[in-house]
Amino acid sequence: MRILQLTPKPPVPAVDGGALAMNSVTECLLHAGHEVKVLCIETRKHPFLPEKISAAYKTATKIEAVFVNTEIKIGSAFSNLFSSSCYNVERFYSQEFENKLIEILQKETYDIIQLESLYMMPYFDVIRKNSKAKIVLRAHNVEAHLWNRRTLQEKNALKKKWFEHLTKNLFTYEAEAFTKVDGILPITAEDERTITEMTKGKINSIEVLPFAMTLPEMKAEIKPKPFTVFHIGAMDWQPNVEGVTWLLKEVWPKVIATIPHAELHLAGRDFPVDERFTGVSVFIHGEIENAFDFMNEYSIMTVPLLTGGGMRVKLVEGMALGKAIVTTSIGAEGTNTENEKQVMIKNSPADFATAICQLLNNEIYARELGVRAKEFAKTNFDSAAASKKLTDFYSSLIK
Repeated sequence: MRILQLTPKPPVPAVDGGALAMNSVTECLLHAGHEVKVLCIETRKHPFLPEKISAAYKTATKIEAVFVNTEIKIGSAFSNLFSSSCYNVERFYSQEFENKLIEILQKETYDIIQLESLYMMPYFDVIRKNSKAKIVLRAHNVEAHLWNRRTLQEKNALKKKWFEHLTKNLFTYEAEAFTKVDGILPITAEDERTITEMTKGKINSIEVLPFAMTLPEMKAEIKPKPFTVFHIGAMDWQPNVEGVTWLLKEVWPKVIATIPHAELHLAGRDFPVDERFTGVSVFIHGEIENAFDFMNEYSIMTVPLLTGGGMRVKLVEGMALGKAIVTTSIGAEGTNTENEKQVMIKNSPADFATAICQLLNNEIYARELGVRAKEFAKTNFDSAAASKKLTDFYSSLIK
C-alpha cells in the first residue's frame, strides 16, 4: 500500500510522546513493507531538524516540512469567544501547507492518507477534492475530553470561562470529524468508547491501535542508584507541569520525612527554572541526550499525571525497561495495567508517597514489579503485532 502521513509536528527526532507515537506508526508501516510519504508541519515550538534525521529515514519517507505559525494570537483568541469555530484546530491551517499538499496529491496516488491527530482535519476537504484515498484519523487523544478535564481543574474564573467555550466548540468539531473520516485509530479502548458515545455510533470504521515500539532493553551492566526516584517528561506540556508540581509539593516532602536520604531526579525539555521546582534532595537535569540512559540510572519511576488523555509513552518505555513505577489512575489510562500487578496506581499524595517508600525500602519487591511490567510491555506494546493490526485495518478500508 501507499500511505501519505500528515503530522502536526515533525515525528523525528522523536523528542516527546506525541512524536514517538507518530513515528511508531511510520516505523510499523515501513516494517510491513508499505510505501510511506511524510508531510509535517513545523512550528517554532517544534522545528524541523533535517540534520538530526538519518539518511535512511529521509530516503524511506521522503519527509518534507512546511512552517506554520500555530502560536496563540490574543486578538484571534478573544474574537473566537463570539464564534462557534474551533480555534484550537484552526491555528494549524496554512495556505502554504495546503498548497504543498495539493502539489503532492496531484503528483502521486495514495491508498491511505493518515491524519495524525485532530489538528490535521483542516485539510480534510482539500484531500477529498484531490484524492480518492481513504482518510484515516489517528486519534492520539479525544481532545474535547482532555480539555474538559483541564477546564474542571482551572481555578481562574476568566480562564475557566475561556476553556469552557473552547471545549464546547472542540466537542462539536471533533464529533463531526469522527463521522467524516473513513477510519479512526484511537490509542486506547477508553478513547474508543468515548468516540462511540460522542458520535452516537455514527462512524465508518474504528480500531484501537495502542502505541507500539521496538522495546528498549535495560543495560545489564548498569545497576540503578539506590534510594533514587525520577520523572522524565517534556515540560512544555501542561499536564506534566501540573503533575511534577504536585509531586514536589504534595508527595516528595512525605517521602523525605520517611527516608531522609532519598533523591528525586527530574528531566525533560523546557524545564522551568523557578521556585516551584525546588525541594530537599531534588536534582533538575533539564533536557537530556538519552532518555533510556537516564531511566536506567535511577531506581523508581513516577508518572504523576492529574490531567491529560491518550497513552503515556514514557510509562510504556519505563515498563519495557523493567522499572518499578508509581503512577496515578490518569497516568495509567490506556495501558490496561493493574494496581500492584505491573505498576503502583495511587491517587492521593499520602498513598503515592507510601508506594514510593515501599519500593525504595524493598528492592526485591521493586524488582519483581519491574519484571512483571517488562513482560506486560513485551506482550502488549511490541511493534511487530501492531504492524499486522495496522495493515489489516487499512486493507479492510480499501477492499
